[in-house]
Amino acid sequence: MKIKRWLPVLLAALSLGLLGPSLMSCSGEVSFTTARLSEITMAKSIDQETYQPIEKTDTFGVNTPEIFLSAKFSNAPSDTEVMAEWVYVEGEAEELKNYLIDSVSINVSGTDYLYFAMPMPGQGWPRGQYEVTLYIDGKEVETVSFTVE
Repeated sequence: MKIKRWLPVLLAALSLGLLGPSLMSCSGEVSFTTARLSEITMAKSIDQETYQPIEKTDTFGVNTPEIFLSAKFSNAPSDTEVMAEWVYVEGEAEELKNYLIDSVSINVSGTDYLYFAMPMPGQGWPRGQYEVTLYIDGKEVETVSFTVE
């Protein structure tokens, strides 16, 4: 009878002994952040004090001087990195399909608004579809699309 009571304990100890070394040799990194993005909005302009969008839109003209992305970040630990990748997906400039225009990073903390801006290229924006992909500490969070007509 005593053997039956100790059998589960013995099996558990053996399992830990066999699995323990392989678990300890695991060298992968685990990363976690409480930071979140919300209210992600494309706009023609933003409030220069609060960074909130003023002229919200996802359609821009070829002569739009600057295109803005505004977002609210929440619960960001100190030195949280938020990165935006601006991509020309497709359109009139066929040779630039899925072309990475630029990537820009900023460090944030707490809860507030942030923005990214892309100035108009010299000859104006090529007509077509664009995307901005946002990352928090290197992990993709969301992709927002917009159009230039």
